[in-house]
Amino acid sequence: MDQTNKVDFSFGWLAMKLLGKSLYSNAWSAISELVANGFDANADTVYVYIDVRNKSNAIIEIFDNGTGMTDEEIDTYVKVGYNKRQDPKKKTDMPMGRKGIGKLAALYLSDDYYIVTKTGNGDQTKWQMRYIETETDLDARPSLLRVTDDLNITCSKQWSEIKTGTLLRLTGVDLVGKGEAAYEALEHQLSNYFSLDAINKKIMVCIDYHGKIDFRKVEKAIAFGNMAFIEYSKIDKTSLKNQYETLLQQKLKVPFQKPIDGKDSHDFQINLERFTSKKTEGQYSYISNKESKEPLVKEYKLKGWIGIHSSIKQSVAGVNDKTFTKNKYYNPNQLRLYVRNKLAIENFLNVINNTQAFVNYIEGEISFDLLDDDDLPDIATSNRQSMDEHDDRVLLLKDIVEEIIQSLIKKRNDLSSEVKKLQEELQNKHNDSAKTQFTKELEEEMEDLEMEEEQKADLVRTISNKIKGNMIKDDYVVFFSHSSENKMFTDFLYNLLLKRGADKSEFFYTSRDLNTQDYDNVTDLAARVKKSIVSANTLLFYLTSKDYKKSEFCMFEGGAGWATRAVGDYILWTLDYEHIPKFLTNGKLEFVIKQDLNKDIYIFLVSTLNKIIDHLNNGQKRKNRNNIEPFSRNPTFPDEVQLRRENKTIFDYMDPLIKEYWDAYIKN
Repeated sequence: MDQTNKVDFSFGWLAMKLLGKSLYSNAWSAISELVANGFDANADTVYVYIDVRNKSNAIIEIFDNGTGMTDEEIDTYVKVGYNKRQDPKKKTDMPMGRKGIGKLAALYLSDDYYIVTKTGNGDQTKWQMRYIETETDLDARPSLLRVTDDLNITCSKQWSEIKTGTLLRLTGVDLVGKGEAAYEALEHQLSNYFSLDAINKKIMVCIDYHGKIDFRKVEKAIAFGNMAFIEYSKIDKTSLKNQYETLLQQKLKVPFQKPIDGKDSHDFQINLERFTSKKTEGQYSYISNKESKEPLVKEYKLKGWIGIHSSIKQSVAGVNDKTFTKNKYYNPNQLRLYVRNKLAIENFLNVINNTQAFVNYIEGEISFDLLDDDDLPDIATSNRQSMDEHDDRVLLLKDIVEEIIQSLIKKRNDLSSEVKKLQEELQNKHNDSAKTQFTKELEEEMEDLEMEEEQKADLVRTISNKIKGNMIKDDYVVFFSHSSENKMFTDFLYNLLLKRGADKSEFFYTSRDLNTQDYDNVTDLAARVKKSIVSANTLLFYLTSKDYKKSEFCMFEGGAGWATRAVGDYILWTLDYEHIPKFLTNGKLEFVIKQDLNKDIYIFLVSTLNKIIDHLNNGQKRKNRNNIEPFSRNPTFPDEVQLRRENKTIFDYMDPLIKEYWDAYIKN
């Protein structure tokens, strides 16, 4: 091609609008496509730089160390819709793209972008693409314009070190609403765009928040250590090779529904085996038309691995494998399908449409190149992120994978039954232990009775024999009765006690964070309140105020406590002495809590906290768990003279944890 300053695209503005703006579901998919274009150009490293200091007008630079584009190849670049697999000048044996429309990912991101390219002859050319929709002439063709002016490339230092390659500079990119977690998700998505074994290439990413360019390599992180069962192809164990021997010996924790005697999970050894399906390899026959006498026969082989997680809760799975990440921006529970080393379907589970509960625990990476064989029809759909689900090849893969998924789910169901059985055995053992403890306490209570020893023994035996399993009350809990307007005081107690070692399950607290859904049903709530209050193992805590007296629920809680407790058998705090319900005081003087912390309030706090801790430790004892450490009892303070001599204040003599939580929840 003779050197020219303008190259027309092979389609008009209307086609540009329909294609470029509709091919990709989000910005991260478009960026992934541009990264793939770099690898198609024989690059071994692709750089992704995103300047997010102005999110409504962000700048993205994507560049590689591939072969670059000559003027003749720029002429090919503007062709859209051709089969570049059949291009005699194709740069790789197995290009990831097929239709030559991946370039439109740039248009999805920006209406104004530049292409800078270096070739082996030392030349560097710059081209500008400006999307200007012309309503009067929608058939007018967009163009690439050669520019000679200096271009302000942000990553000029890194780009100058590359001898051959291509750089895209996109301006005016809208990234409003994307925070740090979203950019972490981009790195996960880029790492998943290529299978674990596919290519020995690098993707370098820099998210620029403060004007500092610092690239880091995208690493693929798969939480194999949280998977209970993993199946893999016999010829393709390489995705597991770095961890395979370790995983064979590794044990993970499968959680119980609730802790028993301090044990909250079952240790299980990870199970690895080859694909259970016998259909993972074979022959596929294709007849191109009715006149064809001989079908076209192609060999196929499913490669990769599929695993099922032991848990998908971040708090549990993260213990088994710290690389496990699951949030609103990224969900690892996908069956990623790769064709010719490139992500073809983000989650093949959607094609299978299995509705069993444990299907959400599946993660895997499989490769099935039959889906994109050069000699067979193209089955990619128009949005380039899916395939024709009715094609025979997709149905073949679906049949193979369904069998493997069913096998994994059955194994996980069997494991769940095993864990449930173990939990029941531990619960029975626990109940027997509780019954023994109850019998011992009953014997001690009856020592002072004026009865013959034989009669005492018979009575203890008779009562103990009537106690059946779970009838032993071993759940020692604290019930916070309060008005939501005053929750900063109960938040202080609740969170401080959790920090000290208490468990959330040991509190009935309707205002605790993320717990409102548990108390939406008023009828159910009333029943639970009554059940909790009448339980002898519940310590009642009342925080009264003028708001408390206005609440029907609060007054119900106070009345239930009055009916089941003697004065002094509960803890009472008040913010306003005049508004304490009389049935809770019986004329007693009560301590009024204030927002400003002083010696008297601190001593009262310590007394309250230790009373709650002592109560909870009764339950810890029955569960054979470690006690919660109480705070220093009967605190004392120097007089004012001594404080002045030591140049200290009363706060220097308070427990720093109590002071820290008071300041956080109440003072501030």
